Amino acid sequence: MGFAAKQDPHYPLLAWNGKGNKLLVVYSTEGKIRMFTYDIFSKIKRDKLVLDQFEQIQDIKFMNDDNTLLLSAVKNGQSDIFTFKIDRERVEQVTNDVYDDLDPSFVSFPNKMGILYASNRPSANAPSADTVLPSNYRYNIFLVDNFNKSEFKQISQLSNLKYGNARYPTQYNTNHFTFAADENGINNRYAGFFATTRAGVDTIYQVGDDILRNPDYRDLDSLLKFYDKTEPDTIYTFSITNDSAYVFPITNYQSGLKETKSAGDNDIVSEVRQEGELKFLYKLKVDENTLRKRNINPRPTDFRKRTVDQLRMARGIPAQIRPTAPVDTAKKVPIIEFETEFDDEPVDSAAIARNRQKRLEEEAPTVLKKAGRFDYTWKFSVDQVTGSLFNNDVLVTRYEPFTGSLPVTNSANNGFNGMFKVTVYDMMEDLRFTGMFRSPLINTAGQGFPINVGQPNIFIPGSQSLFNSGSEYLARVDYLKHRFDYSALYYRRTDVGSANLGGGIFGPAKLFTNLYQVGVRYPFDKIRSLRINAGVRSDKVVIKAISDPPQTLTIDDAKQTYGLLRLEYVHDNTVQKTLNILNGLRYKAYIDYNTQLANTNKTIAGRNTFNLGWDARYYYPIFQNFIWAGRVAADFSWGDKKIVYYLGGQDGWLFPKANNEVQPQDPDYAFQALAVNMRGHRQNITNGNNAVVINSEFRLPVFTTLLKRPINNAFLRNFQLVQFVDLGTAWNGSYNGIQRPSRVYQEGNVLVKIKAGGVGPFVGGYGFGARSTLLGYFLRLDTGWEMNGVFKGKPIWHFAMGIDF
Repeated sequence: MGFAAKQDPHYPLLAWNGKGNKLLVVYSTEGKIRMFTYDIFSKIKRDKLVLDQFEQIQDIKFMNDDNTLLLSAVKNGQSDIFTFKIDRERVEQVTNDVYDDLDPSFVSFPNKMGILYASNRPSANAPSADTVLPSNYRYNIFLVDNFNKSEFKQISQLSNLKYGNARYPTQYNTNHFTFAADENGINNRYAGFFATTRAGVDTIYQVGDDILRNPDYRDLDSLLKFYDKTEPDTIYTFSITNDSAYVFPITNYQSGLKETKSAGDNDIVSEVRQEGELKFLYKLKVDENTLRKRNINPRPTDFRKRTVDQLRMARGIPAQIRPTAPVDTAKKVPIIEFETEFDDEPVDSAAIARNRQKRLEEEAPTVLKKAGRFDYTWKFSVDQVTGSLFNNDVLVTRYEPFTGSLPVTNSANNGFNGMFKVTVYDMMEDLRFTGMFRSPLINTAGQGFPINVGQPNIFIPGSQSLFNSGSEYLARVDYLKHRFDYSALYYRRTDVGSANLGGGIFGPAKLFTNLYQVGVRYPFDKIRSLRINAGVRSDKVVIKAISDPPQTLTIDDAKQTYGLLRLEYVHDNTVQKTLNILNGLRYKAYIDYNTQLANTNKTIAGRNTFNLGWDARYYYPIFQNFIWAGRVAADFSWGDKKIVYYLGGQDGWLFPKANNEVQPQDPDYAFQALAVNMRGHRQNITNGNNAVVINSEFRLPVFTTLLKRPINNAFLRNFQLVQFVDLGTAWNGSYNGIQRPSRVYQEGNVLVKIKAGGVGPFVGGYGFGARSTLLGYFLRLDTGWEMNGVFKGKPIWHFAMGIDF
């Protein structure tokens, strides 16, 4: 999902109707319980309702028709049985007591219909007042007459287990019901033969606020005189039956029966059994032979024997010991297990010592017995420590200060960087600290070059390495206790290069970037969130003082400081099937406001930068993990100082190439960024303060799709072939000035412009690629052609790191 969230273990709840053509789904979102029904033939979601009548739904089923639901739910802090009419959204409460009522199931026996359920009530007629203490009784099976709409519903107890609990009752055949119980220590399937006889009719008299059930004549007359009435306010009757059941086991499993349900209207039940760490789902027909013979007798397990002994000792029942004949204790008589022709072997004293030690360990108090309750104090532990030799991810922001030089990189080196990262959590995962250090190892971007001379060409990136102090640092703290997530970070980056001193002279320099940022994130649910970040950013170019050229001794440092504000809405409903293979939709829309804090003009004018953008991605499954991935991204910048976007290249390009023929049109930009992916072209095929990019990829995991067996080798398991088409454009000026870029060719003083190959206002590129994991890093190799023919001209190779687009 889009962000980490704890899944409620009770949801979603699924239930099929009797015919198997309609699926009921109950789920929780935004703190509310919702439901819908899905018709598998029309493939339409219907009955989208909010079930705000309940605090929690524990189990739900279709009743005797598709419009009535039977559910066990928590209302007013207690668990009861309810029915729910979908069309009228009407709730009827079947039980109303302080005991737990679970696993309801509608049954129809000869001469009796009702609802079977599991409850920990001690008996059918147990009191249910507010003063009743919470029950510690075991669960048994009960039958309630739901057709009696009065508060005097007849409840019949159908099972009475000595040990263990009975759960998941459901009808088995015409006269039998079935349930799961662990009376012998392992959950087995039990069956009950149901029988009922008519017992008469009960009469209820209501006089004022008092209710009498089958009263004596004198009691009724006395109550009428008390209320000064000649007849009762209400009289109603209902039938009473004597219900009974003969319960017996019908299985003797060695592994536990976790859950059982009725499967449709065809006398079929389903059951889930756990064997080791695996769970198996079975579909079974009614076993008429076992019902007739009733010859299964599961033996108690060692666990059940221990619990029986503990219960007997807790009740003070002495153990029964058989009397034995007197023994001469002065004479040691060896115990002979069986007779042989060999002499008796000496006693193994080592085995006796081991057995004695084992008994002492079993009798020793456990850790849980010594445990107590303490107030929570901060306790931290290291959650993750990672180190990598090659990393070029964008850490905080993709915006760089405008330098007027190429190529553009989104990291301090855009190559093989060594990174060390540590994450520390507290025990409750409310507070998280993250620290990171990244330093360049091998430069792949090469030496930068200016694309025009003069201001504001103040810095040109150079070849960086571990020995010339090009590095990045990040310190971050997150507070995650409540729904609002808060964060604060400090980010520092150092770039090594040269600065324009004027007159075509360049001197050694460093660019220092410092960012202080705080953020708040509010998740609407597991998919959608709203984020706001505010911070202060400073970019300073420091020229190294050297004797030649002498200008380095007198030139001042160039520094700009900006206040940053970013509002972002994120929707992420994707599911990762495997590495770089996703299903679903995700997008984000954002707006940036930057204002220059240190301005020599001391006025508001000339300080402000605005940017509006979005990035939407959709992943459509075609066959197994073979998918189509599409992306549409756009950015529009305006204000006193804009952001320039260079179109071309690929995100994470390790050996970037750039064009220097197309120069930025505005004399003063605040920041610069890349508009990618635009494969088949170099960086800066065109530039501007507006950019739109459209990407299409078919991603085929070759070996995992063709082979029907697990693959242990990471390179083969993650090997993917890709066919891509990229469209994009960038232009300067207003948002409606979109047009197809032109390629610029210059030979001496001759400059020629030719409209680049593409579609409509977009320049295009297409080609093929391969991806896989090598030494733990996901690498991408693409070859692309300009969209001016079919494989016409020489392709451009793009070798990059990172997943997705």
